[in-house]
Formats: sequence, structure tokens, C-alpha cells
Amino acid sequence: MTIHRNYKDSLGFMLERSRWEGGDNGRGDSVGRTVRAAIIYGGAFVDSIFWSFYGFLSGGPWRPKRHPEEPRTEDFSRDHTVWFVVWLKFFHPELLHRVLKIPWRVSKKFSQTIDMWLWIRAIRGARIANLLYWVVAGLYLRFVAWWNDMTYRKYGIYSVDYKDFVAFGNMGSEERWGISVRDRNRCKKWTFPAYSFDIQAFMVWSLSETWFKRRLEKRVIALVEPTNWLVRKLMRDEFSDKELYAIKTYTGLDGWRWGRRLDKTSRAERYPLEGPQPPYNMDVDILASV
Repeated sequence: MTIHRNYKDSLGFMLERSRWEGGDNGRGDSVGRTVRAAIIYGGAFVDSIFWSFYGFLSGGPWRPKRHPEEPRTEDFSRDHTVWFVVWLKFFHPELLHRVLKIPWRVSKKFSQTIDMWLWIRAIRGARIANLLYWVVAGLYLRFVAWWNDMTYRKYGIYSVDYKDFVAFGNMGSEERWGISVRDRNRCKKWTFPAYSFDIQAFMVWSLSETWFKRRLEKRVIALVEPTNWLVRKLMRDEFSDKELYAIKTYTGLDGWRWGRRLDKTSRAERYPLEGPQPPYNMDVDILASV
């Protein structure tokens, strides 16, 4: 794959062409992808999110949709809810008071966590919630960083350059990575999921400026690979000249790189992009937007 798969649909949502026939083209994940697109490109992406939350923002009950053309609502997730709050924070702060009406159970399948509940109130401006979020999230993130680091060392997990990445499970990847399927699965089971770290970074990024925020930024940086430049930029990390050049020349992957690790814990396909790209190469464009 040499061309990225992102495209804007007729409702202004950012979708992602499926790799296989019959896929939903990313409608199930379109809230988060569209909020990121709003941050990068602005325009129609900003207000398209109203389609998924119009009733709630108009004073009605919490009945969010992943996408107006996606009928299922029973598994609307915590991640989608977080992206909705981020969108309100940056694009419609006049409606931010509605976040306090988000129920504990965000869908039939998912409920809020205590740190998410505190974060929502911190975003709304509650000073006590801000302090408590720092305490709870800070302890959690410190433990996650220690646990993941210990587990990665045990199983010899290491990251590679994006152009050299081969998803675990692909032909020859066991020999390439030097780890058995059994050990890889054990490692995956006992480490915290990488897909949550870029979301965590956006949560911290959205907080008001406080001493607590600076402390949390350092906790998030400790979670990710040095080549996760987006998370490090969001957390205001410092970059060497070599890293700045690597960021400038990064061509992107055909899937969202920043919510994945480029190591043997990842089964997700990610192919380096080559040549001129059509609009919406989000993997690259977001690095210049934050």
C-alpha cells in the first residue's frame, strides 16, 4: 500500500477505506478520526460531529452515534466519548456544560472509569477534579510505564523504523522478530494496550495549564516509544536535531501510526506511504498541527 486510505464522506466525517471487501470504511471509528481531522484541517470536519450528538447537545438524552449511517449504539465506547469532549473543549466551549450530563454508563457495553469521570469535570473547570485527576491518573500512568517497561524487557521487545515494520503474524515475522507466537501472545496479554496512549495524550493536552499538567505530560511520555513523535509533541517533549529531521521527512503509514507500537506486540498492518499523496494524509499532517 503506497497511498493513504482517508477520505471525507458526504456528511463531513473522515472515513478510512477498508482493506477488505464489505468493510464499513471506518464508520465505527469515525468520531475520533473526525475530531482529529477537525484539529488538523478545520472546515467541514468541525461541525460534522453535530450529526452524532445533535439530540444530546440540544438538551435531549445521551444517545450518541458512531456515525449517522452506523445503526449500532450499544457499544459506543469510552474512547469515542473522550473525543467528543475534546471536540467540545476546542470547538464549542459554549456547550461544554453538557459534559456533566454524560451518564456513567456511556452505552450498554461500556461505563466511564473514575479517571475519565474526573477528567471530564477537570475539562469543565472543576479545580478539585483537576487535582484528583492528577493524583489518580498520575499514579496509574506511573504504574503502567513501570509494568510495560518490565514486560518489554522480559520478552525482548524493541521498536523498529516505520519503513522496516512488519506486523506480527505476517509471513516470516516470527523469524524476523525472534519470538514465538506463544510468548508474543503472553506479552500482548500482560501489557497495557498501545491504542490508549495517544488518546491519553490528547486528554492531558486538553487540560488547562497547571503544574499538574506538566507532571502528567512526563508520565505520558514515559509510556511510548521515542518514535511516537505525536504523543511527544502533544506532551511538549524536546527533540534532537536528528529527530526533527526524521519528523520533517516522515512520509506516514497507511493506517494511524500514533495509536500503535511498531514492535512485535502489533498485529495491525501498517505500510509506509510512497510518492505524492492525496489530501488528508493525517498521519503526517497532524505533526504540523499540534
